[in-house]
Amino acid sequence: MTAKYRIPFLVIGALFVVWGVLGLIDRRDRPYGGFSNGLDYVINEVEEGSPAEAAGLKVGDRIITYNGISVEDARAYRQMPGPQIGETRVLVVERTAETTLAAGEVTPVTHEIALTYGPRPAGYIALSWAFFIVGLCFIGFGLLAYIKAPSRPAMLLAVAGLCMGISILSGPYIGSYTLRAIVNSIVLVLELLGFGAFLHLLMVFPKRKAFLGRAHATKMLYAPIVLIALFALWLTIFVSQRTGTFNTVVNVIYGVFSVVYLSLALVALIHSFVKATPDERSRYGLNLMLAGLIIAVLPIIVIWLVSIFAPNVIVPGSDFLVLVAVFIPITMALAVMKAGAAAAPEPAPVM
Repeated sequence: MTAKYRIPFLVIGALFVVWGVLGLIDRRDRPYGGFSNGLDYVINEVEEGSPAEAAGLKVGDRIITYNGISVEDARAYRQMPGPQIGETRVLVVERTAETTLAAGEVTPVTHEIALTYGPRPAGYIALSWAFFIVGLCFIGFGLLAYIKAPSRPAMLLAVAGLCMGISILSGPYIGSYTLRAIVNSIVLVLELLGFGAFLHLLMVFPKRKAFLGRAHATKMLYAPIVLIALFALWLTIFVSQRTGTFNTVVNVIYGVFSVVYLSLALVALIHSFVKATPDERSRYGLNLMLAGLIIAVLPIIVIWLVSIFAPNVIVPGSDFLVLVAVFIPITMALAVMKAGAAAAPEPAPVM
């Protein structure tokens, strides 16, 4: 098989890298608030020494409005321009730790929090660089394997690398809401396609699984991706109100999809490893692949399971979780290239 998609893949990869570089440059000028909230709009973290702490925001506060807009008004909230460094925005929060008795009912006390955004700390800039490098590895190693050892698995690895890479490479902030929504939708679809291509890769490498011999097997593999993409499009276009309960349901849908696809990919690789002989494990690089996938995927699955069943819980170090994902493109590319080299015919002897 020749790398007939080499030029299109390289062009797309170059565009994605440029997008990531622009995002990396933009990150230096993005504002920092120093807080995070859960799906129910309850503050679950206020960083020490942050603008949020200085403004008086506390863990457990429930955000009611942000800059005069209800946080449940999804459409108006998304259309609001992002804050700038030095800009002050007002958050109205309910503080359940403080209550008042009114009309015979105990109700939380409402507070107005004036939050002035500051510049991002050096640690956030360093983390942006780390994400950028991981995204480059997904794109670069996938393309390297396809160019060096073109095959169907290598092509799927290149597609998965491009799609997952762009989802990791954060681009620059886009002021236009319409354009921002379009770009975010495209990136989400590519990310979903990346999951499908990754699972598909492990269904054909090193040997094609029997499941793919069934009628419409490939369609079954990608059908959930189409459904999730349509669901995301529906959310963007038609859903204007998003309560905490609604957000939780959406989070479960996305989380289950991600966990199932990654788990199936791991199961497919374990199946290949168990069925292979010791010689095949070495020749196809299955030992390397399995080690890399376990190191990278198991922590990701655990974190996603936590996000599904305990969405307000912050797992220590979860911000750095994506860094271990770098083992995926590296080990996969090395294994695919090793298998390609082993399958290449011996050159004819010179007479």
